[in-house]
Amino acid sequence: ILAGILLKLGGYGLLRMFSMLQNSGMKYNYWWISISLVGGVLISLVCLRQTDLKALIAYSSVAHMGIVLSGLLTMTYWGLTGSYALMIAHGLCSSGLFCLANISYE
Repeated sequence: ILAGILLKLGGYGLLRMFSMLQNSGMKYNYWWISISLVGGVLISLVCLRQTDLKALIAYSSVAHMGIVLSGLLTMTYWGLTGSYALMIAHGLCSSGLFCLANISYE
């Protein structure tokens, strides 16, 4: 629960900083977009090797937040809307997945 709350608060903080990021320009955003996408791909590869369900869900949460960061840094309407949608969908799905993983452990 704590990890989910911290991830969502980080995403919310990025959404609040969105107006300040627009003023700084796009020259550094392309580097951050590529770093977050590469990080998301690498974490997804780590997910392929997981045998523990809770660790798998946690690593996939990190990969999803990399995609949210990439969407926000595009500085477009579609990137912002997609980041909102992914954060809401991820919040609902990951909590359900953690509940199912806990049931399967019992």
